Amino acid sequence: MAEESADTQALAAADTEVEALPEKPEVDHAKLYVWVADSGNDRIQKFDGNGRLLMQFGKSAGSRPPYNPGEFKTPTGVAVDAEGNIWVADTGCHRVQKFDPEGNPLLAFGTEGWGQDKFYWPEDILAESTGTILVVDTSNHCLKRYDDEGEFLLSFGFAGDFDGFLKFPTGADLDQEGNVYVADRDNQRIQIFNGDGQFLSKFGEHGFEEGLLNFPNALIVQGDGTLLVTEKSQNRLQTFDREGRFISSFGELGKREGQFNCPMDLAQDPYGFIFVVDTLNHRIQKFDPQFNCVGKWGSIGREAGQMKNPGGICLTWEPDWAPLEAG
Repeated sequence: MAEESADTQALAAADTEVEALPEKPEVDHAKLYVWVADSGNDRIQKFDGNGRLLMQFGKSAGSRPPYNPGEFKTPTGVAVDAEGNIWVADTGCHRVQKFDPEGNPLLAFGTEGWGQDKFYWPEDILAESTGTILVVDTSNHCLKRYDDEGEFLLSFGFAGDFDGFLKFPTGADLDQEGNVYVADRDNQRIQIFNGDGQFLSKFGEHGFEEGLLNFPNALIVQGDGTLLVTEKSQNRLQTFDREGRFISSFGELGKREGQFNCPMDLAQDPYGFIFVVDTLNHRIQKFDPQFNCVGKWGSIGREAGQMKNPGGICLTWEPDWAPLEAG
């Protein structure tokens, strides 16, 4: 009996010790900023990480060029550089625009066509740590790099399905080494290039089951090096390792929390929270690192804070907000 009593006391002490562990503090997203390319309303909207509207800018361009600075036609990609300047893939105007942190126009370059200084329906844009800009020139089937003044530096990719060739690429992301991961949408695969645009590897084939891809249109490299891929035609997100081995998936067609209707883009904050552009539901959904939906905002309309077919997203935050290990 004495031995049993001692065991009981030990178990009780262990339970007490577990209960006494400090809870992980909740993340306050008031200092995180969510930039949304509100494609159907021809504007950029800035929210905090809780969905509170902070600012918006842009208006609809005319039906034909020349287009004025600050006007958009279905802007689909947005990025913010280290100086706080906002870069927009102005998809329907076949150009890139640069704005100061308040949304005032600074620079515009590009016209419809093929070549170093021309675009054809560019759908994504990345601000690189080196100060350069990487544009996903979707219907020219390539990616192009420019300096912060819009001067051409590099292009890679050609129309086709060979290694290093692309067919309507729609999204891209970078890892810590500067490698470029591309959602090669109509080739139903992910391709990986080094920072100079040289082909490294690929994975993916078309299908509807887990581990296969059905029009992958955006991806992010997560903090642990795994890839999270959105599929607009399958209404889900899938996780893969760098070699393309399937890890997990979530999402299905619908309007409820955790369901999607054509998810077009996504972004991850330094704490692992994921923000998804749920395009045909006209909203942003926010997930914790375990893929639990912890927030959503947006409804169809033109009023401030509403959205119409949002297409792109990027995140910024106050310098003192990110954890130290995130840099």
